[in-house]
Amino acid sequence: MSDVRTVFITKEVADKLDLTPTYLIRVAREMNLSESEMRDAGKRTYLFSQEAVDKLLKRFNGNKQ
Repeated sequence: MSDVRTVFITKEVADKLDLTPTYLIRVAREMNLSESEMRDAGKRTYLFSQEAVDKLLKRFNGNKQ
């Protein structure tokens, strides 16, 4: 069974990365995250797994260095 504390909505991830939700969705789509990492949950709302958040953090933290 999945732990809902490790599933995040678009706004939560965007706030964590200090990005707009629209930009986050665009970048996540470009990264070709799998269905188990990111999925549509309604109009402009996506669900992200902890693995997806880790990949996004790595991508954006890597660009700052």
